[in-house]
Parts: sequence; C-alpha cells; structure tokens
Amino acid sequence: MTPHGSHEVLPAEVADQLEGRPGLDAREQAFPLLTADLEGFPHVALLSRTELDVTPDRQRVLAAVASRRTASNLLRTRRATLVTVGGTTAHYVKATLTGHRTDGEILGCELTPVAVLADSLGIPLDPISFRTSAQIAHVEHWDRTTALLTSLASTFGETR
Repeated sequence: MTPHGSHEVLPAEVADQLEGRPGLDAREQAFPLLTADLEGFPHVALLSRTELDVTPDRQRVLAAVASRRTASNLLRTRRATLVTVGGTTAHYVKATLTGHRTDGEILGCELTPVAVLADSLGIPLDPISFRTSAQIAHVEHWDRTTALLTSLASTFGETR
C-alpha cells in the first residue's frame, strides 16, 4: 500500500485491457468491480470496456457506473477493487475514488490505484467473458457511457 495521498502505478497490461471500445458481435472481458455494501460484505458489479477506460496519462481508471448500489457504495466508502485477467495473470487494482460526477443515473468515476497485485501461477487463465450485441449496446446505453468517459478523460486527464 502506498502512503496516504500517493498512488500506485497502473500496470501497462491493465491499461491495455481497459482502453478502447468493443465492437459488436465480439468476445469481450467482463471486469469485476468490487465495493463494500452497508454490512461490509463485497458487492460485485461486472463492467465492460464500454464502461471503463484510463486517463490519458494511463495512471488512473475511469468508470461509468450505472448500478445504483455500486455507485452508492463508491460514494460512501470511496474505495473499490477492479479485477482484470490477461494471459496467465490476474491483476487486483485497489483504488480510491478521487473524482466523480453524474450524468443522469450514471456515476462517472476517477479511480486512483493505491495498491496493485499481479497474481500468477504461470497457467493460462480464462477471464469472465461475454459476446457483445446491438441489444446489449442499446440496453446499457453505450453511446451515453462512451460520451461520459470521453468527458471524464478530458476533466481528469491532467497529470497529478
């Protein structure tokens, strides 16, 4: 864990996994974002690359959270853990909420890593995945989410 007020470097592998937008009819990773509920138990929300990005300096994670429970947990505790899987490694990014704003019912977040663990036994891992579709894009308001993340990148993009 880094000292209070500082942050951990976001690994390039994690930034690479979060950047970009998925196309339609593509196999995509679903990224677990863990927060703590009112009783202190883990609450999991699955986010796609449509709902995640990194700041231009690739040091912080941007998230568009539509789940009211996840948003409430984030605003209350200001903490979350993001899990990514690639190749033989799972990354656990513990982060604090360092900036946010809302767009209707979607909470736009800037998450600053405070600890990052790369976990590997050297065996291939299969991430949680799903196939994208026009229906998912419509139901999850990918157009609004993309616009919010683009706006967040310009707002929170400066190096701190």
